[in-house]
Amino acid sequence: MKIGVGVIGLGYAGGQHLDAYLKNPEVKVEMICDEDSPRLRSLAEKHQLPFSTDYGELIANGAIHLVSICTPDNLHAVQAVEAAQAGKHVFCEKPLATTLSDCQRIVEAVKKSKVKFLTGQVLRFAPFFVSLKKLCDSGMLGRCFFAESDYLHDLRPFLHGWRRDPKSGGDLTLGGGCHPVDLLRWIVGEVEEVYATTNKLSLTDMPFAADNILLSLRFRNGATGKVQITGGCRRPYALNLSIYGTKGTLVNDKLFTEEIPGLEDFVSLPLAQKAEFQYYDREIEEMLGAIREDREPSVDAREGARTVAVCLAGIESARRNQPVKVAEF
Repeated sequence: MKIGVGVIGLGYAGGQHLDAYLKNPEVKVEMICDEDSPRLRSLAEKHQLPFSTDYGELIANGAIHLVSICTPDNLHAVQAVEAAQAGKHVFCEKPLATTLSDCQRIVEAVKKSKVKFLTGQVLRFAPFFVSLKKLCDSGMLGRCFFAESDYLHDLRPFLHGWRRDPKSGGDLTLGGGCHPVDLLRWIVGEVEEVYATTNKLSLTDMPFAADNILLSLRFRNGATGKVQITGGCRRPYALNLSIYGTKGTLVNDKLFTEEIPGLEDFVSLPLAQKAEFQYYDREIEEMLGAIREDREPSVDAREGARTVAVCLAGIESARRNQPVKVAEF
């Protein structure tokens, strides 16, 4: 029996979710939902799908077992909680929510309803980063003492619609920064304190508080770290990762390690990279596997909340100009 799916929000991410579902033989898309727009009606007509402008109607549909939430960030919490309370499994795009209280509401609703919940931190499903994590976990680099990751993006082509609205546009530290922050949490460990410095010199007409953010991180295990989040740079997209350990160093696909005797320079790892990391199909496979096997997805609501907590600590640090402890989940 196929799993019935509904998709709420048909912007860039929602369109990617829909395409991935339509190609997956284990699911049947039962309904799509968005604001009343030509795009909604065009996709419904193209794929012969029922549609609605009311997400509540989609959640109430008895044929739907799994709901993808791809709406503006500030709407995730109310929609995720309603879906969980209705007994639907949820695949929610990143960031999980925009406040700690909303994160807690989602975590509690999922726990009470006993549904499966996946937060869409897509870098954890990119083969490139999966390989780098395995290398770090192998001990070849020794103990990590410093790590850094950068989210460098010219976001100007994406900054329209809800992202230009001060009520829904959010904060770049959370909207873009959740990618490198989550990557470092996954590979290095939990962050306990953040100190942030920012400026706003390249996207001056946007509602973001800052368009260039530098986060200094202190991890629970003693390591330190750095995250740069830049949304208005004039350069190709890049999501960089560097890990410095007591036995070696990893800089993206370049490796140096004392574990290889006689090595005098970095060696290049034969790992394919994409310009951007679009692995929605792998996220969906993880979600379907969790449903089939009755287990927790690898990036559940609590994991999503922990990444949000680090980003929010960074936002608060920039506001107060002092280090801020990360809230625990």
